[in-house]
This record gives sequence, structure tokens and C-alpha cells, in this order.
Amino acid sequence: MPIDQHSLEKALDKALIEIVCAFVDSQGKPVAKTYQLEQGVTAADFLRSQSLLADSQPLPVMGIFSQKISHPEQYVLQDGDRLELYQPLILSPMDVRRARARAHPVGRMKRRL
Repeated sequence: MPIDQHSLEKALDKALIEIVCAFVDSQGKPVAKTYQLEQGVTAADFLRSQSLLADSQPLPVMGIFSQKISHPEQYVLQDGDRLELYQPLILSPMDVRRARARAHPVGRMKRRL
């Protein structure tokens, strides 16, 4: 018996996908958890459904394999995606470098005549 297109699409919609969510816990240690979801779930819906985000909190900056998601409300998660939640930087890397340079000045070598 041949499978019609409608039945195939219906079966694919119910197929589960695996998402790995990477974030830092309250002790500052990286955590990666694997979740099984139905297809068609957006990144924003996933965060809200898993209680990873309070209703009053704004959406954090997110990425998939280090690529920032511009619109998490519209990005549909795919099988095998690694969803990353980014936290704001506490210190600017440039400020850290400048402070280190001030603490340990090297200077230029003077020319000897």
C-alpha cells in the first residue's frame, strides 16, 4: 500500500528531535542537558516550556553552535541542534587587556647610539 504525502508529513511532524542546551549553572560550571521535543518548536517556546526562563524575564541571547540567533521566536529547532544561552560579559576583554598592560608595562626599547 503506497504512503500518501499527507500521511508522511503528519508522521514527520510528530517525530521527536534531540536538542542539547548548554548553559552555566549558579556555581559557574558549564551544563549540557539533552531534551527530546516534537518538531516545529521555536527556541523561545522551548525555553518557556522547560521552565528555564521565568515569564517575566526577557529572552537571553541565544545561539546554535556558536552562531547567534537573531529572532529566537521564529527560529525552529532542528534535530541535533545545540542551543546555547549566552550571559552578558562581566568584564570587557579589552578592559582586562588594558589593565594587564598597565600592571606590567613593557615599553619600547630605546635605541643606543
